[in-house]
Amino acid sequence: MNKARAMLDALMGPGRDVLEQDKGTNKEKFKDPTVCKSSLIGFCPFEAGLLGGRRKFPVCDKIHSALMEGQFKEHPDCETLTRDYESSLITELEFACRECDGHIAIERARIREDVRRKKPPLPVTINDRLAQMKRESSALLQRAESLEDDKIREKEALMIEAQELLKEREEILEEETKKAIANNPTEVVCEVCGTAFEGEQGDAAHKQFRIHEVYKLVREKIEEIRPLVEEWEKMQREKKEQQQQGRSKGRDKDKDRGKDRDRDRDRERRSSDKGRGRDRSSSRRRRSSGRGKGRSESRSRSHGRDRGRRRR
Repeated sequence: MNKARAMLDALMGPGRDVLEQDKGTNKEKFKDPTVCKSSLIGFCPFEAGLLGGRRKFPVCDKIHSALMEGQFKEHPDCETLTRDYESSLITELEFACRECDGHIAIERARIREDVRRKKPPLPVTINDRLAQMKRESSALLQRAESLEDDKIREKEALMIEAQELLKEREEILEEETKKAIANNPTEVVCEVCGTAFEGEQGDAAHKQFRIHEVYKLVREKIEEIRPLVEEWEKMQREKKEQQQQGRSKGRDKDKDRGKDRDRDRDRERRSSDKGRGRDRSSSRRRRSSGRGKGRSESRSRSHGRDRGRRRR
């Protein structure tokens, strides 16, 4: 049932059971998270026929639907969405390339170890010659051991000849081994897909492999969309900076308006304080003048009383 449901989703898209009256609202089903956005712009690297299931890459389990692709291409925001989906796609492509580069490094290390550990086979004629020299050296040593003790010089001569023969054999073995290594076609790792091969025939054969074709397409796709993604991201950064500058200018204007209002309030407060100060000073003057008049009147009355007393 799950496989059948997945096949129907791939053919008809998610929400295939929507009623006819709801079809008008179903034109953006390609935005559903179950739909592969890379497939909408024409290339999902982890699809089953590409890298999915190879080199330990899991198969993309999202919906790859021609119906969803058609909806996406007919959408009015198709170009903007394409830029967004390309940003996600290049991340997936670069991840696949990093994994391939790691595989290339592992293969190179393996080849170096094989060359160091394994010696290439020598020609049959060389092997026969080396074996004959070893037999002759052994025979000379046996003759030296069989001689009597009074024949010391003959023994030494035979032993020296045997050692020289073994030394010559070692020199021939070293020289012929170097020739075999130079003539032996060592494995080479492809810089595109990481496949190891030997010789021109191996190179031509491995280029027919699906893995090589896919990785060639992946690397070409990166070179194609990277400039577009970089330009799009630059535009988005500039747009964001402009929005931030607009917001900061708005905040500065609000601050300036607030300062102007504060200055107006301060002027009004100072003017009102001055008015109240003038009112207080005039009232003080009135009060002081009133108090002066009262004192003069009281003094005049007291003087009158004093004069009356003196007359009496």
